[in-house]
Amino acid sequence: MTKVKSSDFFLVWKNKVTDRKQEMLSVWRNNKQLTLFVKGSENSIIDQIASHFGLLSYPQDYYSIDAILYDKEDLTPKIKENTFWFRDIKVAFEHENNFKSGLYQEVSHLLLTNCELKVLIAYPDYEPDDELKYLHEIIKGTRHSQELSEKENFLIIFGYENGFEWEGYVYKENNWKKLTE
Repeated sequence: MTKVKSSDFFLVWKNKVTDRKQEMLSVWRNNKQLTLFVKGSENSIIDQIASHFGLLSYPQDYYSIDAILYDKEDLTPKIKENTFWFRDIKVAFEHENNFKSGLYQEVSHLLLTNCELKVLIAYPDYEPDDELKYLHEIIKGTRHSQELSEKENFLIIFGYENGFEWEGYVYKENNWKKLTE
């Protein structure tokens, strides 16, 4: 299994939500429905992304992680069928509808999660530059910030209803690296 890279995840995210743009826009302002659309319902965006990468998704909170992507081999062996205990995960995914609710909590939670890729999706309702600076400061203050930077495995995606635009940012030591097509 190849590692999911930030740039690949971002591109697939954009493609999947764009394919279902009207459906997503119809639930954009309803937090519960938007969350179900993204994760937690049949044919959710996170399920489609997992499938694209040949992974499985666990879209229910797992140790308060909104969703995870994993391989079958990541499951703990010899446990009761249809139970989910993981010994490893590929992608930890946090989805935050309320931009003002404290993205620092989501970032802090992802920082403590051992996985190959950490992803946060949020929907700013104002210019996110100050928030990005603050989140960068949080990550930079960890003992593994250099590794996160080198591996480029901390991704933030901002979605904007107006224009249905998406911005991807990967953590780098000196600043965020904005992803482009």
